[in-house]
Amino acid sequence: MIKRPINYIFLEGPDLSGKTTFYENIHRASDYRWNIQDRSALSMLVHAKYYNRNTFRHVEQLRSELYNLNNITIILLPKWEEIARRFNLRGDPIQNITSLKKIYDLFSEAAAELKFLPNVVVIEGTADDQVVKYTVRKLIEYENASSLDLQQNCVNAVYSKEDSEVIGLNFTLFDDGSFDDIDEGDLLFEDEVEYYDGIITDIQTKISNELEGLNPYERKETKESRRFIYHSDTCISLAHFLIRDESLDCKFFLRSSNVKDTLYYDINFIKHMAKTVYNNFEIQDKFCRINVIINSGHII
Repeated sequence: MIKRPINYIFLEGPDLSGKTTFYENIHRASDYRWNIQDRSALSMLVHAKYYNRNTFRHVEQLRSELYNLNNITIILLPKWEEIARRFNLRGDPIQNITSLKKIYDLFSEAAAELKFLPNVVVIEGTADDQVVKYTVRKLIEYENASSLDLQQNCVNAVYSKEDSEVIGLNFTLFDDGSFDDIDEGDLLFEDEVEYYDGIITDIQTKISNELEGLNPYERKETKESRRFIYHSDTCISLAHFLIRDESLDCKFFLRSSNVKDTLYYDINFIKHMAKTVYNNFEIQDKFCRINVIINSGHII
C-alpha cells in the first residue's frame, strides 16, 4: 500500500512553458497514476500581482495547498529565450511579448522563494523524456515516505521560512494494517518514553470506559462510537479515532512540534498509537488512515 498518496499534482509556470506537453507525458509515463491539475493558487497569485489586485485570499489558498504534504507543485521554468522563441513561433491569444516577460519574471520570483519546500519541484530548461522519467521516479519515492522522510520534509518546510515556523503543516498516511514501518526501539526515546506510555494508557482507558458505559451518559458505546478521543494541552494535544466499515480513521493534532529534534519520534509514536487502537478492536485486512496536523512546526 502507498504510505503517503499524492492528492494533487499542480502544474505551474508561465504561458508557453510546456505545461500541456508535460501533463500528457507524465500521464503516459505513470500510466495515469495521479490527479494532475493545470495551474493552482500560484497562478492566481501571480496574476493578481500583475494586475495589482488584492492578494490576501490567493496567498492563503496557496499556503493551504503547499502546506498539505500530500500535494505536489511542479513549476516549469524554461529559459526566457525559449519562451520568447515559442511566442514568436506561434503567438499567444492573451499575452504580448512585454506582458509575457512580466508574468515570466513573477513566476521566476515565486519559484526562487518556493523551491526549498519539500513538495515543490522547479524544472528549469527543457522537460525532456529523461526529466519526465526522473520526475515520475521521485514522485513514487515521495509517496512511499518513511517516518524519517516525513520529518525531513517538515524540517525543510520550516527552514524555508525566515522565522523558522510554519503554521498548519499536514499530511495523511495510509497503512494496510501491518504497521511494518514502526521502529519499536524509538518508542523508548529517553526524553519521551513516559509521555508516550501515558498517552497509550489514557486512550486505552478511554476506550475501555466508553465500551463499559463509564461516561456522562452512562451509556455503553459500540465500536462505532465517536467518543474515542484523547486530548491534552501537551504537544500531542488531540487524537480521535473512528471505526467505519471496519476501517480505522485516526486524526492527530500537534499544537506544537520541534520538527528537527522530536517530530520523527512523534510520527513513529503516532503510528504506534494507531496500531494499538487498530489491534484493540481486532480490525483485520482493512486500511488505517492517519491524518496529522502540526499547528506550529518550528525549529529551536
